Amino acid sequence: MKSTSLTLFLFLFCLKSNANFRDSVITYPLTDSVRAIQVITEVSVQSPEAKKWFNLSLRTDIASITMFGNRKNRGFFFTVSAPLNNLQRGLNNGFDLKGHEIIFKYDWQVGESYKLLIAQATDSISGLTVCSGYVFLPREGKWKFIGSGTLNKWHPSLLNPSLRFTCHKKQNLLFRHGPAWAQRSSGSWKLLSEDKTNATIPGINLFGHLDSIQQRQKEIKIINDSITLGKTDVKQEEQGVYYQIIKQGTGRMVSVEDTVTIFYKGYLFSNGQVFDQTGEKPASFPLKRLIRGWQIAVPLLKVGGKIKLVIPSDLAYSIRTRAAKIPPNSILVFEIEVLDARSPEK
Repeated sequence: MKSTSLTLFLFLFCLKSNANFRDSVITYPLTDSVRAIQVITEVSVQSPEAKKWFNLSLRTDIASITMFGNRKNRGFFFTVSAPLNNLQRGLNNGFDLKGHEIIFKYDWQVGESYKLLIAQATDSISGLTVCSGYVFLPREGKWKFIGSGTLNKWHPSLLNPSLRFTCHKKQNLLFRHGPAWAQRSSGSWKLLSEDKTNATIPGINLFGHLDSIQQRQKEIKIINDSITLGKTDVKQEEQGVYYQIIKQGTGRMVSVEDTVTIFYKGYLFSNGQVFDQTGEKPASFPLKRLIRGWQIAVPLLKVGGKIKLVIPSDLAYSIRTRAAKIPPNSILVFEIEVLDARSPEK
């Protein structure tokens, strides 16, 4: 989204009340049938440094991602209507127990545009929903994961998206905002703003995020400590994936180009919670369409073989809100048996 397409708003009025704040809300039309899994917009502050506090929030019915500032502090925070013990902070972020806010202190600059993103994944069988907040930092050219929360209910769609501005009544703040978009569960995007001028479908790449190097170092230490303490029997390593070959197999070697027929079970390294598995019948996938960790490790087998993998998040789903049972930055464990492998037809 180009800055020239941003809409200018100047709030120079006060609400007729005795309160010390005023606010304004821009609501976006979004019906239940859209089944929105992501909502995104772009904001920037245009006026000089704020003398009083302000909040500029992208909101839905269950979460908000907020740009805040005052004379001493600047940054972003994420709130979600999840139980306190179900909240997860991004790396190096703070936490406000009173407001249940996950806080990322960041010296945003006047005139720079920041993308605000709320994403969710839900599972109707388990009755769980995970919702996350992100901000794109233009100077670094990367996304920052603020935090997420797991709701103990099925929430099929993000609802009631809006952009809300709140500030001290003596604060006259000039800011810009760009088009708002919602992504459907099908992957397609819906423009929520009335102004369609220069509205470009968002491109979101959450791999190689701001904390990716530090997050990987943290996870490798967790895995190696578990190996040292005998908490896992997966000890070999290939290109960052830890593995144990349980049975090599007697068929030909698997290729990353193959479509594999497999039995598998996937669970979280942190607590052993199963998030996916095959039933009585095996599943078939083109290996190249699966996560990078599978592409690296499954070709270590021959057909008929079995392998156990421990995959750091950067080779799995990274900070993406991929599934209700897989929080961002999750180390994953897979047990895989390869029944067949077919080369692509030429």
